[in-house]
Amino acid sequence: MEPVIFTPRLKLTLVTKAERGSPELEWIHELRSDEKASWWSISGRAKSIEDTEKVMERWLPSNEGEGNTYRVVYAVHKVLELMSGSVESVAQPAEHGEKSTAFIGLVTLKSLDADSLALPEELTLPVAAAATTLTIEVAYMYLPIGWGKGYATESINAVFESCRRARSFWTPFSKLYVRAIVNQSNAASQRVMEKTGMTKEGVYEWSGKAVFLSGEWRERDSLCIYGRHLLE
Repeated sequence: MEPVIFTPRLKLTLVTKAERGSPELEWIHELRSDEKASWWSISGRAKSIEDTEKVMERWLPSNEGEGNTYRVVYAVHKVLELMSGSVESVAQPAEHGEKSTAFIGLVTLKSLDADSLALPEELTLPVAAAATTLTIEVAYMYLPIGWGKGYATESINAVFESCRRARSFWTPFSKLYVRAIVNQSNAASQRVMEKTGMTKEGVYEWSGKAVFLSGEWRERDSLCIYGRHLLE
């Protein structure tokens, strides 16, 4: 995947590690420890740097015997000095030089694993297609300063475009399907999914071990399932 992606308003930087004392860990901990930013996160709000590190172990790439596991994390910064002559909503190459930026959020992609929510076939790929198509899950999180400005839509579209350009990254798979799980009460994220070309496949009625989400413990919830093919 591309190490840096520019859009007219944003700079997306590929994060491959987040060590103690690094700016990457500082960015992510600022985000993870923000109550409003983590409101819809099933991982909850980070109460310590150790909490953030634990979550990042599940997000960041690892070479420790994981086979065909694909993980992509982009840190999103708002470009404070807008690039002149850019076309809105089109991802730009990284040859723009250094710009003054401010961290506002993350976009993550991750292939499904044992911890991923198992969905019925009618809400995801048919079994026959799943054998030859890699399914990844997209998620995002923004600080409140980045809300309501279209940054989530802009950044996710840019990441999707990068996924299409990086065909060799997904080897041995030639087909790529992306899914997203959005709480039915999270109307803002549902709008983002629609604006990024995701199709609502249906609603999954989840029940299980209680999780703390949006200010309350939940053992049941209605989850909107979205999906689209990025490579066919």
